[in-house]
Amino acid sequence: MKLYKVFSYTGIFVYLYLIISIFLLCYTFYRAEFVHGGNQFSYYYKYYLIFIFGTFFWFAVLFIKEKKKSQIVILVTSLIFLLYFYETIRFFAPTILKSIPIKTQLDDKTKHDVIQELKINKGLDVVPSVFPKALLEKKWINEKIDIFPLGGVSNAITVFCKEGKDFSIYKSDRYGFNNPDQEWNNEEIFWFLIGDSFTQGSCVQQGEDFASQLRILTKQNAISVGMSGNGPLIELASLKEYGFKKKPQIVLWFYFERNDLDDLRNEKSNSIIMKYLNEGFSQKLYSKQTEIDKKLKTYIKLAEEEVIKEKPLAESDLERFLSFKKIIRLKILRDKMSLDRGLDFGIDPLFEKIIVNANDFVNTWNGKLFFVYLPDKERYTNSNNKDDRYLKRSQVIEIINNLDIPIIDIHKDFFMKQTDPISFYAHRIYGHYNPEGYSEISKVIVKKINDTISDK
Repeated sequence: MKLYKVFSYTGIFVYLYLIISIFLLCYTFYRAEFVHGGNQFSYYYKYYLIFIFGTFFWFAVLFIKEKKKSQIVILVTSLIFLLYFYETIRFFAPTILKSIPIKTQLDDKTKHDVIQELKINKGLDVVPSVFPKALLEKKWINEKIDIFPLGGVSNAITVFCKEGKDFSIYKSDRYGFNNPDQEWNNEEIFWFLIGDSFTQGSCVQQGEDFASQLRILTKQNAISVGMSGNGPLIELASLKEYGFKKKPQIVLWFYFERNDLDDLRNEKSNSIIMKYLNEGFSQKLYSKQTEIDKKLKTYIKLAEEEVIKEKPLAESDLERFLSFKKIIRLKILRDKMSLDRGLDFGIDPLFEKIIVNANDFVNTWNGKLFFVYLPDKERYTNSNNKDDRYLKRSQVIEIINNLDIPIIDIHKDFFMKQTDPISFYAHRIYGHYNPEGYSEISKVIVKKINDTISDK
């Protein structure tokens, strides 16, 4: 039997492809004209061309001979299969690769396993890291939320994250952050760090994070209030709650281009956090750590009972496996072909308002705010992501420059100068830095600040 005869009812497939082309054309029109109000033609015109061509093509195929029609259907169906096969392989490859360092080191313990081992074998007070972002995403306690914690459980051995053989583990300070507790005893603080997981020290050991490196390099005290998943609004809240008493000389605002703006969209939904835009607002978390610890431990207990030990307490790779929407949309392939270039959702005006608010707040005690721009690892693994349009880099830089806030651009000042930028990421696979990465970037930060100060 000849191969083309397999599709004896090829007309059905042709009509199916025609209907799909028309549907996608209509969907493109809906997204372009209704969702984005006709302001994103530079992005959507590519999809207009593709689906208009597809519609006319399959309409024309209806009128050709059956044998040719079958051959076209077989060819197109095979091509679609190959495209989705490629997309699926590329989609799951990072997850598979991430397991290699762990398996080769014969260490497949979960965070829960490590916590139980430390509790039982060593009798330690051990908790998983709990992030403010997780508390935004889930009703974390069976009572009215009248307080929103910005740190973790205080004075506890905290199991953080793993990007390789071992989990990052640290002893939290009196407010639940990743600092030696004695740092808070200083009357004056030189370095004060605000940010997300990078600022918290993912996923290196205590002493290898940014704050620790700054202490080593400058012999000055340093406090980090960074927590994984923090966005601009929570970072502003952390500054106002924990920075105002110490009045640090240098405040480092770490901005991660991959998700900080997305995090802001989630944070806006919380009425407590939004109040930090108001002058003088405070939850007075300084004096509420006992209450905070109680609430967080209740949350941890409830989370364990619901068998969600890794999520939302930490980002789970399971989420990756469940995100089949990306596969259906051929997200990776579209990125490779630069089909997603040109779409600009704009930056929420609240972002600039937050930065202005933070800068004015630091100025009240004559401190100095520095904006530290951390690039996404994908800048150095995908050639399509190298220019300043990627993740709104140019827009963010312009906002900060217009506010006359000094920028420490880790993309330009460090990674662009490296022959192998990926070598500074954990096992060349993960999205956070390895110890060398944290160390070298800290050196850049110190040099840039020293240069800025000496110029004035």
